[in-house]
Amino acid sequence: MRRTKLVLAVASAMVMMLALTASVAGAQQPQDMMRQSTTPKTWKVAIEDFYFEPANAAIQPGDTIMWVNEGNTPHTVTADDGSFDSGTLQPGESYSHTFQSAGMVPYHCSIHPFMTGSVTVGAAAGGGGGTPMQQQPAAPAGGGMGGY
Repeated sequence: MRRTKLVLAVASAMVMMLALTASVAGAQQPQDMMRQSTTPKTWKVAIEDFYFEPANAAIQPGDTIMWVNEGNTPHTVTADDGSFDSGTLQPGESYSHTFQSAGMVPYHCSIHPFMTGSVTVGAAAGGGGGTPMQQQPAAPAGGGMGGY
């Protein structure tokens, strides 16, 4: 009888510890989910023949986009406002630009002007722009870039 009471007491204590652990973990989860990384990221946009993938990237200030010419012909990445220009990228070559200011920057291929895209930078951008590359010293509306 004593042994049964001891077993029940131990089992009861274990159940209470599990319940307490679960409630503490649940209380901390929303805080962890609310903490968003402010570490800059590098995102990949593929240049195909004849389009950008994704065409519309959404990132945060300080993030970098690397365009990689995965097509079979030369292309450029040229901002409509002149803020960046890759020059001619041969197949296999890449170009990177870091975006510091919030806003939307449309761009095109100057060799093939019908190829267009845009980068939206800022809080409204949502934090994902294309394919995230390996974390740099350290996620995009418009295309959901994945890992590279």
